[in-house]
Amino acid sequence: MGKKDFSRDKKTDTKEQLPIILIVCEGQRTEPNYFDQFEVTNITIESRGIGDNTTGIVNYAIKESQKNDYDQVWCVFDKDSFPNDNFNTAVQLAQNNDFGIAYSNESFELWYILHFEFLNSQITRDQYIKKLNSIFKSKKLEGFPDSYKKNDPNIYRILKPYQNTALKNAKNLSKDYENELVPSSATQCPVTYVYKLVEELNKWIPSRRLN
Repeated sequence: MGKKDFSRDKKTDTKEQLPIILIVCEGQRTEPNYFDQFEVTNITIESRGIGDNTTGIVNYAIKESQKNDYDQVWCVFDKDSFPNDNFNTAVQLAQNNDFGIAYSNESFELWYILHFEFLNSQITRDQYIKKLNSIFKSKKLEGFPDSYKKNDPNIYRILKPYQNTALKNAKNLSKDYENELVPSSATQCPVTYVYKLVEELNKWIPSRRLN
């Protein structure tokens, strides 16, 4: 189940092949709400929040990949308070099955914060949310909420104008860990690889594929 490469003939605008992507998320609403809003109407994304632990997410993805012919399978989960061994096992298992991995340490909200600032200090999920509330309150822009709502169905739209900043910050944050082995995954903090999945999905936004 490799992450296959797909392309479009730029001269004829012919779709050579388009992927079917399965995204399995730890959270039942936060992450699916975000990924379901990507403007990728020319492909199929199945974003499923299963509310399970790290290894449970990967095992679910394995079972689903055996039942359906997905072109890409991605696992999205957080380190949170899960034991290091459990977390590292999940990363290794996903890699062994050639799945894309978009994990965050400590939590998915780190990806949101990076839309506005570079954060390189270890703080808790509650502190992430407190920081997001402060950021949202300070924006005072039309259509911008004055507080962060965890399961906001419009979160992708709200954050989209700041996405390039998030991609840059997330990549800079992960540079320190580029040469580390899988067993050290749980000690990478703070870090988020959600940017890898975002970049993949961005490839299939119609306006971008014609460039």
